[in-house]
Order: sequence, then C-alpha cells, then structure tokens
Amino acid sequence: MNLPGEFSVGPEFRETLRTGARRAHETGEVDAASLDALRRSGLLGMMVSTDHGGWGWDAAAANTVIEGIAADNPSIAIMLYLHCAVVVRIEKFGTEEQKKNWLPRVARRGQLVASAWSEPGSSADKRSLSTKAQRDATGAWQIKGGKTFSTSVTVADFFIVLVQLPTTHETAHAAEPTYGGSDQALFLVDADASGVHVPPTPLDMSGMRGSGTGMVQFQDVTVADRDMLCSGSATTEAIQLPHQLGLTLGAVSVGLAQAARDTALGHARNRGLLEDERFQRQLALTEVAVRSARAAVSELTAGPAHDRVLRAYCAKVSTSTTSQTVCGTVRGFLGSSGYLHAHEINRISQDADAVMHMGPPTHLCLDLIATRLSSSRPSAA
Repeated sequence: MNLPGEFSVGPEFRETLRTGARRAHETGEVDAASLDALRRSGLLGMMVSTDHGGWGWDAAAANTVIEGIAADNPSIAIMLYLHCAVVVRIEKFGTEEQKKNWLPRVARRGQLVASAWSEPGSSADKRSLSTKAQRDATGAWQIKGGKTFSTSVTVADFFIVLVQLPTTHETAHAAEPTYGGSDQALFLVDADASGVHVPPTPLDMSGMRGSGTGMVQFQDVTVADRDMLCSGSATTEAIQLPHQLGLTLGAVSVGLAQAARDTALGHARNRGLLEDERFQRQLALTEVAVRSARAAVSELTAGPAHDRVLRAYCAKVSTSTTSQTVCGTVRGFLGSSGYLHAHEINRISQDADAVMHMGPPTHLCLDLIATRLSSSRPSAA
C-alpha cells in the first residue's frame, strides 16, 4: 500500500495478522499478538489530527489501510474501522478539552476505543434505547443500562456510549427510518470507570470471532458534563459523520473479497489449473468483482460530498454482497476441499456474512436508501 508518509504494512505485521486470524477463529478470542501489533503500529492514531499527536490521514487513506488489514485479519480490520469512526467524531464534535484529553491517549499511547450502542431487544436503527442518562443532585450524569454486540468492548480502553436523555414529554419518533434520535446523547466513558462491567468472554459468534464483540453494563456510572460529546440533533449528525467523510465498512468487505480471490488463485496454482479455461473465466469474474467493489469505496471520497451518505449506504450493501458472492464463487473452485472446517475459505465466508449485519446492517441500509430516494423525488405539478 502506498499511503501518506510512505507508510506500508510490512511482512512481519501481515504475518502476525494472518496467523492471528486463524488462531482467533478457533478460540473465539481477540488475538493478543495481533492487537499488540496494531497498537504498536500507530494505526490507531492515523485519523487523529497532527495537532493531537496523530497522523492526520483522511478517510481515503484509512479505507485503504482497513482494506489491506481485512485481507489478512478481518476482525482486527473491523476493530480499526469502528475505532476510527469514533476518532473522527471526537475530532468533529469534541471540545478542545475533550480533544486534549482523549485523542493523545489514542495517538501516543495506542489506546483503543469501542462504540457501546446496540442493546438487547433494540432495533437496528438505535432509536429505542433502554440505556439512559439522568442528572443527579450534583449536576453530573448517571448512566444506567446495558449494551451488547459491541465490537472491541472486551479489550477497549474507553467507550463512546449512546444513551437516551430524559424528556418532559413522550418524544414522537419519525415514521420513516432514521439512524439514531435527536433525544439521545453520546458520552465518552473510561472502561475502568466505577460501575462499568465488561464480561471478559466475548460473544460466541460465527463470524468476526476475533473482534472482541461482547456486552457491557453501566451501573450508576457517574459522568461529568465535560465528557458528553454531543446531544440533540448533533447526535444524529455524529452517527452519520463517518459516512459523510467517506469512511466505510465496505473497505472490510473489499479486503474479504480480495482474500477469497487470493485463496482461489492459490488453489489454481497449486493444482495446475491456471491453464484451464473454465477456471480462468471464474478467476476473471472474481477479479472484476473485487475491482468493482474497490471502485465503489474509492468513489465515496473522490465523488461529490452532497450525496455521500446515500452513496455510503449503497456501497455498504454492494460491497458486502460482493464479498459473499466472491466467497461462493471460490467455494465452487475448491470443490469438496472447501467444505473442510480448517480451510481458509470458511473463515473468510463467515466473516463476510458477519459484515452484512454490522454498522448499519444491510436491511437498515436498504430502508435508509429508500427513504432518501423517496424524499428526493420532485413533487407532482
């Protein structure tokens, strides 16, 4: 990868990630060596501004790095993507005090941040939350509730927590699909704060098994005003910010598609199939699919900004669908060997399936796309 500052992912780092991906898929735990390599690489600070000790990279550069890492270790890649999504929110919505407090911890100390948003029984659009923040007698906030399916939560150093704020009357949500609500807020909370409880064992998922996805409970966690990142309408803006910048989970899907395609190519070489016309055509189709998915991600940052959120939702759907399709095509190459538990294509396929259900899931993306298209139609004369 040719990136700002002549940065490149070296062979030792890549081998650590590849070995760790296989190990994590078997154990269901975050691979310690891979996470340590990520912390030491400085990549956690790549989207932190240079003013706060980071590299100051934009979404295009971050997408390229995330794609490359996803080809070797998708769990680490998705942790990095979601971490960067929080970093850009702090950069955009944080006060100077918040930036000086939280961002150097990321850039200089290699701290990892996780989003604590999803809840048991809550819908994917994050509008029905049971985790609440209430003022106490001292004027501080008390956070109570629980989150689940929070990526990186078992190893994160701090969280961005989405909460429901108190209202003086019942808030009426819009009938059309949205992502988050204006009666909510985002708080920054240390993982070791009093009242924060994270079960050490991640959820036993079928895909992204090394992503540290788990649960967290907030039991009367006291948070000061200075650690509220945003509230009201700014909350929905903050939720959409990564998409507005062109930072996309689609980069993970592209990396997965590339990994599946490379698996097919390796199989063809080892079996002497590169001269077989049928395999040549199938390999060509996977190459077209990977390049098309990569182009969809690149277009987010190269194209106009005015409809970038809509295009980001489209890219999430198209790239995640493409990665699944490529995995299916490759499985056809492999024949019976592709159904062996230990074969790499099974791990890659399961990780590709998992992305369909992550941030925001495909079905919600389709609802949000449909809503935006409907609202953009010209009225009848």
